[in-house]
Amino acid sequence: MLRVTVLGNLGGDAELRYSAKATPIAQFRIAVNQVRSNANGEREESTEWFRINVAGREANYASRLQKGQRVLVDGRLQIARFVRRDGTPGVGFEVWADEVQNLSGRSTAESGDGPTAVSAAVNEGVDETVVDSDLPF
Repeated sequence: MLRVTVLGNLGGDAELRYSAKATPIAQFRIAVNQVRSNANGEREESTEWFRINVAGREANYASRLQKGQRVLVDGRLQIARFVRRDGTPGVGFEVWADEVQNLSGRSTAESGDGPTAVSAAVNEGVDETVVDSDLPF
């Protein structure tokens, strides 16, 4: 099992979906920006996108996250292979979150402002095969 911690900004509002077994699954994408210097000393910026899934009770909390919010996610990394609309194969990163923490000043929790956290129980028995033919990468 690959563990990963991702810190970034939401690229859009979280969406709530349901698995075949009616388990709620919140889905959102996080943009992680990196800045580094190349061999010539010039500054280069790049952005990597991660698709995040949160299952179970915590999906209701995560489904209230909004575009632009800064979040910290800890979970299991999965490699998602897919076919683009033009027929070429692609590979993306998908994280099944065990913990989601909202680090932005705008809280999505119903009580108070500031950082909020949610810990997800190990998603045993959760049907992780969410069919989504419109993968964002």
